[in-house]
Amino acid sequence: MQLPCLLTALIFILVGQPVTAWSQVISAQTGYKDFSINGKTILLQSKSGKLKLIKGVTNKQPLVLTTDAPIVASAIDREGNIVVGDTNHFIKSFDEHQKTWHTIGSYTDKLSSIVFDKKNQCFLITNKGIVDFQSNTLYFPDSSFSQNKQIRYTGSWFDSPVCFLDSRDKLWLGFDQGEWGGNVYVFNTQERAFIRLNTKEADMELNPVNGFCEDQQNVYMSGGLSHIMLTHGSIYRFTNEIATPVLLSKDKETPMEFLMNDPLTGKKSKQIGITWKGGHRIGPSAYNPTNNCLYFYSQFGIFNAKLGTNLADIKKWQKVFEPKLQWTGGSRYAAGPAMNVLKMQFTADGTLLFLTEHNGLGVFDGKSLRFIQ
Repeated sequence: MQLPCLLTALIFILVGQPVTAWSQVISAQTGYKDFSINGKTILLQSKSGKLKLIKGVTNKQPLVLTTDAPIVASAIDREGNIVVGDTNHFIKSFDEHQKTWHTIGSYTDKLSSIVFDKKNQCFLITNKGIVDFQSNTLYFPDSSFSQNKQIRYTGSWFDSPVCFLDSRDKLWLGFDQGEWGGNVYVFNTQERAFIRLNTKEADMELNPVNGFCEDQQNVYMSGGLSHIMLTHGSIYRFTNEIATPVLLSKDKETPMEFLMNDPLTGKKSKQIGITWKGGHRIGPSAYNPTNNCLYFYSQFGIFNAKLGTNLADIKKWQKVFEPKLQWTGGSRYAAGPAMNVLKMQFTADGTLLFLTEHNGLGVFDGKSLRFIQ
């Protein structure tokens, strides 16, 4: 006998959600926000605006950097200098020798990220657009650059994007709008202009963006969604600004057998219901040049696959490890858990760094895993 839709939905809620048993719900207001790396120096930023400086991935005693006000955005420039934006709307640089902060400018609006191009020119990502810090010029794309017809930005972005500056000095901005999909923009920092993308194969109305990475020739965009009875994830490759699918993963309708009591006789009988499972809620991704592999995180762990193989088949991806992580209960634009890994990046020697929302900065050297908090 087929279960009613309501009972089938209840089964999904109980067994089909992409949150594993060891997960623990934590408030979205606490945790970590970002990290930056330059050589062996790592800068870790919390949501509360605190900074920790780590000299090398093996260092177990981070240095806490004292600031006059909470930090909202931080970065390490091309010369190794720490630069931050604080809640007082100042941009400051840290003198490591004197252990002092120096104000180098200010900003308006809501700041979310700071990046430096190859010429060490500074750009601020705010809700009003991209600010050229040197000239204080603001750049915001017109509506024709939007890749999602469901999302209309008029003079500002209403969420902070994930940011990635590629090796060609192109700044990629990705947005996660939950059940309304995502959006992606690319800004050429050398020409000070937005670039038109072809995302016809990416279906941005369904695919939020949670991260970017690149190999020697291409940029990869990844993201996923958990919403009611739907879990899916995707990775797309951009070659010459044209997106093509690399991996698409989604839940499959799966019959399940269970016992149910008859309310009249009290006897148990086997019933057949439907659940949806198997889809990867893909988050950030990273490329490891030491083994030519692409990596991604999902609720099932961290996976990798060698470029040049059939990456469209999820069975070709190997689980590297499955970290035990806490997660935020609920997300802003979807009826499902929020992504609990925010960023992934490899060091020059192939050590994986991945920023979790609540467990700190994960460090995986290929054999052992530890967290910097």
